[in-house]
Amino acid sequence: MLLYKVYSASNKNQSKISASQLVNRLGKYLYNHLDGAFQYKKSGNTFDVYTTLLYELKEEFGGIKNDVQEMTLNISITTYQNKIRVNTIEVSPDERTLGYDLLKPELLNDLDTAKSVIMQKVHKRIDKAYDHHITLY
Repeated sequence: MLLYKVYSASNKNQSKISASQLVNRLGKYLYNHLDGAFQYKKSGNTFDVYTTLLYELKEEFGGIKNDVQEMTLNISITTYQNKIRVNTIEVSPDERTLGYDLLKPELLNDLDTAKSVIMQKVHKRIDKAYDHHITLY
């Protein structure tokens, strides 16, 4: 079993935890600290955080200024080959996967930093998939 050192934002004491525990800690932290997060699901080695994304369609694509739309995203965190895998999935009838990122657990040892790293990757996936949107988050 692989163990990783994790630092909490509120407690700088380090502790060794397994990869699946790291997945759960990251998921709970994102759920509690993401604006728009409204639900989570834990199962086995996966933690899914559901969040609402606000966006506008760009005017050159027929959008109307201040016409804010909502989209639901699933940020699915799991382990894969001794790394943390973050899947970005649009919750719709098609369940479109916008992409995934593999992250080294060592880069995620501080939960505040981990949130920043993960959300930077998620925003990059959203911007790439929906270049005709102005994302308001």
